Amino acid sequence: MRLAQRHLVGVALTVSAAVFFVPAAAVSASGMPTAEQTGSQTFAFIGAPQQFTVPAGICSLSVAAYGAAGGTGQYGVPGGRGAEVSASLDVTAGQVLTVDVGGAGHGGDDPDAAAQGGYGGGGRGGAYRVGGQISGITAGGGGGRTVISAGPTPLIVAGGGGGGGASFFSSDIGGGDGGQTGEPGTGLAGDDEGKPGRPGGEGGQGGINAPIPDPNGENGSPATGPVGGRGGDSIRDPHGGAGGGGGGGATGGGGGAASPTAYNSGAGGGGGSSTGPAGSAFLTGARQGDGLATFEWKPCATGQLAVEKTDRTNGKPLPGAVFQLWQETNDIDGLQTTGTNPDTKVGGACATDEQGLCTFDALELGTYYLEETAVPEGYRLPANPVSGPFELTGQNPDLTTTISNTRGEPCKNCK
Repeated sequence: MRLAQRHLVGVALTVSAAVFFVPAAAVSASGMPTAEQTGSQTFAFIGAPQQFTVPAGICSLSVAAYGAAGGTGQYGVPGGRGAEVSASLDVTAGQVLTVDVGGAGHGGDDPDAAAQGGYGGGGRGGAYRVGGQISGITAGGGGGRTVISAGPTPLIVAGGGGGGGASFFSSDIGGGDGGQTGEPGTGLAGDDEGKPGRPGGEGGQGGINAPIPDPNGENGSPATGPVGGRGGDSIRDPHGGAGGGGGGGATGGGGGAASPTAYNSGAGGGGGSSTGPAGSAFLTGARQGDGLATFEWKPCATGQLAVEKTDRTNGKPLPGAVFQLWQETNDIDGLQTTGTNPDTKVGGACATDEQGLCTFDALELGTYYLEETAVPEGYRLPANPVSGPFELTGQNPDLTTTISNTRGEPCKNCK
């Protein structure tokens, strides 16, 4: 808890394994960012988790997370795009969040990592392989998911896109987009064509071809939890199509099936599904390339509680009444000032001025009580010195309450 007269120093932003631009801001003599500043930070794909420490004076983050796109199947078959999840996260100063940004799936023409799934659970694309090595048609790998978590608990997952299928004859076999549910991959009609992978929101099943004796290509593999399924390989003919890998997600997308017969087309992998807290907004197919995450923040909303102290008989202001402010923090009705789980004392005591006023400001929104601890000479301390509860909310952050005292206390300094 903080009061207006106290100057707090913010917690420095910490990002492991990478260096990011932090906007210019006020700094203290120690060189650390001061509290109560607005700011933003972008997390790009680096292939490893990154950490963010919530600055002092910050109560919520506006977050946008993007899954990565699936890789392009050989001969220009497009992969699916990654999902976007936008949400507001309630946070506390010093809390550490982990940001793990997904990587794009590798394309069928990638000379270094053809068909490999993207970092973050993208499924491997199918291909024609000889002795375990790619030696023919090659599909795209699925895109990786982007995850924002607190400890082991995922708060936001943005699904990746499915990898594009592969064919010598058609480019209309693209990967499915990542989204809240995700979209299935695309395949051509007919039993001679590979069947697309299903999206994560439908369970991430792999594409299953119609039964054909001695098939040329494999079915797609189902997702394994958040990891996209593997695209089916063309196993008998280098001219048979291969299936795209499924996108990573809250649940991964299924892998697309390879063509069951030679000289036909494989199918795209399914897009991964996404999750977020209540009130999240989901956009399907929002991101090409690697994933991304952005944080924006501003100081906690604050309010104030003012006391107006008066004489109960004539209504005149009374200086010299002393109040202690308490915040409701133990979830027990009423004010508890002692015991093993008391409410929280806020700062020091405040005495009313010549106008009978005492103001507690720069308060976090929440529930408060006032405890009257001393009265002006000649007045009685109330039998119940506690007033409240007082609710400071976003709609009503500033409150004034009037408290009256009755004369009758013996003179304090009479001889």
